[in-house]
Amino acid sequence: MKPTSVLILVFLSQATAFDVIREAFKLIDKNVNPCDNFYRHACPLHSTESLYIENAYEEKLFKVKAKNADAVWNNLAIKETFERAHFTEFPSLNVFIANMFRKQCEIENVTSEEKGKFLELIQDTMFGQKNSECEYTECLGALAVDRNCTRASELLESKLLYRSFDNFTIPLERIFIRTKRNIEGINAILDDDLRDGVSNVKNIVETMKKKLLTWIQQTPWVINNEAIESIMAEAEQVHHYDNFAKTLRYNLNILLKLEQSYLKCMKDLDDTEDFRVFCVLAATSHLDYRKLRTDFFMYYNAMNGHPNLYFSHLFYDMAKNVESPAALLGSVGFIAGHELSHSLIEDANQPELIPYFSNDSMQCIQNQYQTTCDSFKETSCGANDNQIDENGSDILGIQLAYSLFEDIYSERKKDEYIQLRHNNTITNEQLFFYSQAFVFCHGDPGEQDEENPHSPMNIRVNAVVQHPGFRDAFNCDADSPMVQSFNDQCVIFGENAPQTRKK
Repeated sequence: MKPTSVLILVFLSQATAFDVIREAFKLIDKNVNPCDNFYRHACPLHSTESLYIENAYEEKLFKVKAKNADAVWNNLAIKETFERAHFTEFPSLNVFIANMFRKQCEIENVTSEEKGKFLELIQDTMFGQKNSECEYTECLGALAVDRNCTRASELLESKLLYRSFDNFTIPLERIFIRTKRNIEGINAILDDDLRDGVSNVKNIVETMKKKLLTWIQQTPWVINNEAIESIMAEAEQVHHYDNFAKTLRYNLNILLKLEQSYLKCMKDLDDTEDFRVFCVLAATSHLDYRKLRTDFFMYYNAMNGHPNLYFSHLFYDMAKNVESPAALLGSVGFIAGHELSHSLIEDANQPELIPYFSNDSMQCIQNQYQTTCDSFKETSCGANDNQIDENGSDILGIQLAYSLFEDIYSERKKDEYIQLRHNNTITNEQLFFYSQAFVFCHGDPGEQDEENPHSPMNIRVNAVVQHPGFRDAFNCDADSPMVQSFNDQCVIFGENAPQTRKK
């Protein structure tokens, strides 16, 4: 079948560019045959203390963070108060606020007007009500003229619903972490001028999507279940999100509004730890946590927030500076295919986005991961139900990336890319698969986290290279461990996918 579109990648010749994939060939263990255990051939045990890609970019990311140390979002008064407060020593929120009011009330020179202002702040913070709008128990103004401070504070405590400080501190900590992460990630992209990398990722996503739409229309289980239109509709929605200005402005506005509200609150109250903490609470009381988004990152991450696909600074840097399209498609291309696939891979028993998914495809995916686990288990692994989405996205992702690789290289798949020592030649096709392994390279033994929907790194890599192109690229014998761990090729979308009719 002819390619449905042409992938155009932008590469600039830069003497100082850092090609992280080419550097990764220093890792490979020539004593391990790629057909015996490809992951540990490309990524030997103890070769790296953590994820290789993050290690490789550690110095660069440190410089980016250091550059922004004096930026306004890193030096907010509200954040400083939040980080220094002794929350573990505080009682529940209702008791904490009632105690603050009692202490203020007991100060001899505090006027009823001053107490009234504080009560209005409490009323707005806890109930979202001004004095003119309050009803019944939410009206606190009368407590300002009660001279019995103990009685007034006890009545105030009874009016306020019980809330643990954790209900306040945990969401707020997430706000600070997420907004900082988004702002730093976007600034890193802009400061490093990664426009060409962004363009390359966008082109990969759009070319893959066009290819996938063609595959969907040819898929027997989709046709036989009259699901073409609904599945196509979900796929057509997916796109690469790159509105950096909008997201940067959105996150900065959140922090600056919080800072403004905090400082305004402090103008009317004493500068003590208790009042500072209360003003943090007051500043954040009307923030809708549900609207917060995690869009951009500096470190190694990408995300499907259907219909938006998000990628980190690190992937855009690779998309700009990795010199070979084969290496780019095996690494960033695979990640892009994986994230795109998340919108179309379902647990057939509990579909979320698309109305129907092939049970045969789902079982094929899980069988491949279980067989890979049985063959290459290091510490622990297993094809659990909570991994269907991630496992399936890996398999469909590699198929999309490899298809783009074939469109570009055609008859040049086995041409030499690089020659290592001892006359070890790496071809373009081998480079594609090496690149996929390098982005998951971790020196620790593979271990399954039952809460994590991702399989261990070694299982992820060795499972997806069940792709027929791998056997051909490395001339693996039929009885080699990698080939022996292959099940039937899991074709999820396309003319060779399962039939699966309605029952």
